[in-house]
Amino acid sequence: MTATVTKRNKPLSKKHASRATELLQKANTFFQAGNLQGAETLYLSILEKYPNYFEATYLLGVIAYQVGQYNLAIARFEQTLTIKPSFADAHNNMADALKALGRLDEAIFHYKKTLSIKPDFPQSHINLGNCFSLLARFDEAIYHFEQALSTKPDFVEAHYNLGNSLQERGQMEEALDHYEKALAIKPDLIAAHNNIGALLQDMGQKEKAIKHYEQALILKPDFAWMYFNLTNIKPKQEQIPIIERLLTSSNISDEDAMYYHHALGNIFNDAKSYSKAFEHYRIGNNLKRKSISYDAKKHTDFVDRLIETYSENYFKGKIVCNSDSELPVFILGMPRSGTTLVEQIVSSHPQVYGADELTTLARIESAIDKQYETSMTYPECMSLNDESNTQIYSTEYLQELRAYSQDATRITDKAPYNFLRIGLIKTLFPKARIIHCQRNALDTCTSIFLNYFASGNEFSYDLTEIGQYYLDYERLMAHWHTLFPSDIFDVKYEALISNQEEMSHQLIDYLGLEWDEHCLAFYNNKRAVRTASNLQVRQPIYNKSINRWKRYEEHLQPLITVLQNSSENYENN
Repeated sequence: MTATVTKRNKPLSKKHASRATELLQKANTFFQAGNLQGAETLYLSILEKYPNYFEATYLLGVIAYQVGQYNLAIARFEQTLTIKPSFADAHNNMADALKALGRLDEAIFHYKKTLSIKPDFPQSHINLGNCFSLLARFDEAIYHFEQALSTKPDFVEAHYNLGNSLQERGQMEEALDHYEKALAIKPDLIAAHNNIGALLQDMGQKEKAIKHYEQALILKPDFAWMYFNLTNIKPKQEQIPIIERLLTSSNISDEDAMYYHHALGNIFNDAKSYSKAFEHYRIGNNLKRKSISYDAKKHTDFVDRLIETYSENYFKGKIVCNSDSELPVFILGMPRSGTTLVEQIVSSHPQVYGADELTTLARIESAIDKQYETSMTYPECMSLNDESNTQIYSTEYLQELRAYSQDATRITDKAPYNFLRIGLIKTLFPKARIIHCQRNALDTCTSIFLNYFASGNEFSYDLTEIGQYYLDYERLMAHWHTLFPSDIFDVKYEALISNQEEMSHQLIDYLGLEWDEHCLAFYNNKRAVRTASNLQVRQPIYNKSINRWKRYEEHLQPLITVLQNSSENYENN
């Protein structure tokens, strides 16, 4: 959010010299013309004579913000607010700078302060909503976006951001309505076309999604992300020369090049030109790997610490919560291991609501970490946790689930990486049902490498690192199985594909529910699916993904070498 310049030029007091007035007017002229250096020099000269002139300190803060000096901007805004505590613009722009530094709780405080001074300031509602969205507090985000619209009904940004939060909340029809309202006001809003396309794709409306992606490309013919989206749904050979030409652009960014290469990988993969496809995926992943910070050894150390902390002695203590809720069902495992398919099957039961991949447990984990960070970090700090605290967090999680459905008997959370949090799950919910999805190691790891993930999954762009991550996952799951031998239900992807009916019956029985035939026709389930498998689960069971790794075998040696460290991974490969 770009900070705005106040339009008020408060008259100088009688003791102020006329020269200061001239400097102020000249500085504002420089500022409006984009001459930030000239404006900064003049504002500083004003403050030398008149240190309490708040508009000069404020505009110096705005300049610092605009050039990315956020800490300096905060200091300038603090100076301004010391002089004039009721200056709404200073609170708002200080919050912008805090938000840019990731200090969201402090940003929220100043956005709220802005609104207490200036209640009819819709932009601060937008800003507050965005902060709450970043914290995955979507109910609060929705409230503030709606407040912005109550003040300014044609506020495009409010409609668009409200659509985002509603989509995160699983309210797809309402989200679509606000995206369409945003487009009605601003037909060339590319981001709305993109999000409508993604939403329709999640809902299984493939052809409608394509139309919005194509409209986005008409508005922006070099939109790399859109080629990636389109080729995920409908790869076409005639797209190859267009994308190859775009790749030759002299000013192409690494991010755009990454999307173009993944798009070409999708096209060649669809044409069964697997070596060409793999080469483009490899180049795209190398570009992505350059942009992220991931330390495989640090992750291995974290798994060691989880195993040491969540020991048999830990669960013999009095730390565990006394919640007896059977509402939550955790579907977890490695990405691309069948978690989406399993959730689609069980959520086809009328008593089960599929809430998709929730971030609630990750937030709780982070909150516990912050709560005890002065003593020790997570997971070791769990030794300091008490029953009262775990009761608070289990209640918070259950309230989050009930926001999705008031009457479901079971609600699923299928965040795959919750396999890292089984110790926390069993602390909060001793009776939790945990479905662990397993798949052939080479198929799992190859599929991860060939799929681009919009966020997270930092290990997934290098074959060796994928293999190392898989081995850490494998030994951690072995630890959880040792601790909870009868509490984790393992579902092998290959067994589910070969015997869907029997495995589906076992799943529903594990959930403690009566069988329902809808679970066999899971592909008719109209719920939105927001993962890379959103189109596959709209189809009946098929087996073409089994042993998919063999198409790329000649390119997988780095992965194979790592996985050979575990003989289990080579059973039936």
